[in-house]
Formats: sequence, C-alpha cells, structure tokens
Amino acid sequence: MVDHSTAPDRRRPRSRLPWAGNEAPEWLTAYAYALPAVGLTIVLFAYPLAHSLWMSLHSVDLAGQLQGFVGLDNYATVIGDDLFLPSLWRTVRFALAIIVGTVLLSITFAMSLNDPFPGRAALRSIMILPWSVSQVMLALTFGWIFNSTYGPLNGLLLEWGLAADYRSWFADGTTVLNILSFAVAWNLVPFATLLFTGALQSVPDDLHKAARIDGAGAIARFLHVTLPAIKDTVLVVIVLATLNAFLTFAPIMILTGGGPGSETTLLSWWGYEVGFRDFRLGEAAAIFYLMTLILAAIAVVTIIILGRRPQDAQT
Repeated sequence: MVDHSTAPDRRRPRSRLPWAGNEAPEWLTAYAYALPAVGLTIVLFAYPLAHSLWMSLHSVDLAGQLQGFVGLDNYATVIGDDLFLPSLWRTVRFALAIIVGTVLLSITFAMSLNDPFPGRAALRSIMILPWSVSQVMLALTFGWIFNSTYGPLNGLLLEWGLAADYRSWFADGTTVLNILSFAVAWNLVPFATLLFTGALQSVPDDLHKAARIDGAGAIARFLHVTLPAIKDTVLVVIVLATLNAFLTFAPIMILTGGGPGSETTLLSWWGYEVGFRDFRLGEAAAIFYLMTLILAAIAVVTIIILGRRPQDAQT
C-alpha cells in the first residue's frame, strides 16, 4: 500500500512573480511579464497616433499648439486639393510596381535557392545584403548609378554602343519613378526571398512527385501545388511591399525632392511638404491619416481575396 503522505507532489508548480516571494496565479504572472512591452507600445506608438489624430481635427499654429477644433475641415481641404488625386494615383502606381517586382523576383530567387547546389549557403548570405542597406544609403547608391554626368550606367551604355550620349535619368518623371520603385523593390526582395524560401521548404515533396506522375508540367505544378502552399506568404509579402511603397520617403528626399515638377510627389512626400514646408500641421496629419485608412483598406481587401480557402471560393 502506497503511503501518499510521503509521495512527492507532482502537481504543476504555480508561477511566481519575479519581484515577490509569494505565489501568484499564472494569468497574473503572464500579464506582469507582458506589461512592460504593452506599456512601451503605448508610449511609443499608441499615444503619438492618438495625438496626431487629435491634431488632424484641429487648427494648429507654427509651434504645434492646437488653436481650435475644426472637425473634418482639414480632411476636406486635403481631399479638395489639386495635388491629392494625382499624388494618390502616383502612389498606387508606385506601390503596384513594387508589389509585382518584389513578388515575382523573390519567388524566382526562392525557387532557385530551394534546390541544393554547391555554394547555396554562401549565395543566401550574399543575397541578404541589400536588405541591410538603409534607405539613405539606398538612395545615394542609386543616385550614383544613375548620375547623368559620371554614373556608371551611362558609361556602360556608351561603351557597349547602346546609347549615343549620356542620358539625364532624373529629368523624366516616369523614368525616375520607375527607378525609385526598382530601388525599393531591390531593397525588399532579399527579405521576401527568405520568407518564400522557408515557405517552399514546407511544401511536401510527395505532392510534386504525384503531380509529375499525373503528367503535370513545371508551370502546372507551380500553379496547382506550389502557389496554394505559399499563398499565405504571398499575402504577407504583398502587405509588406505596400507598406514600404506608401512610406517611402528618404529616396524621394535625396534623389528628386518630389520633382521634376511634382512627378514623384507621393502622398508621403506631399504630407511632409505640407507639414514642414508650408507649416500646415493639421492638414499634414490629415494626409497621413488618410494614408493610414488607405493602407488598412488595402490590407483588408488583400486578406479577404488571398486568404480565402478553395472551399470558400467554391461556395
């Protein structure tokens, strides 16, 4: 007969608060550990966002002091401005170019790096380097490459006979916007490639073998086996690319200043000019909150479209 009085207590020990000797319930300990992170988030993000929203509903003087409640007047002024719709359309085009370029290039690189070959580990390490480049260094690098006087791109084109003279790449609005979108996508592709590489490694090989047995070619296997398996990663990359596109600032400031004319004036740059050049801080806050609403809408629509399961689409 077992003596239960001397048997060891195998019950799960109750957690303790790190600063107290008394025992505490697990849920209280969990909240206590999460409290510093929650507090830091509130101080660094929630309060500035709430304050900026409140500012967008007021008239603000040059010192940033609220002068009077104006409601949605700042939003009405911004939407009625002649620069709003062109800047919005330009931002959407810019974002689409970055999304398409990032998704296509990163999936291509990820599929190339998914199969083992000599030097694959070294190539993966090298590919991550562009992601570590800051936005300022990114702008300076591309400004040097496309410089109309001493840029290496013009030199190579002349040497190879592909151009008759040096070209001023930043004189045409469409060209410079394409350069900016390529620069942002180039900076984002390495991180997206890592995400897709991890997603591809989770796809069972048996599915590909079964598809080959059924006679499916490479394109059919990608569309019906690989793509459904990495759809969630595609969703994440699209959202990240959209955020990067809408929040692009340093390359515009360093390379174009919104020019030529207003051809590279995106919403982010326009908000900066309204706030820090014209000192219309209430309207600048309204511009950035309109950007926030647009980004939230794009994220929700993307999640709804790409997040639907096959059985949902059939119903």
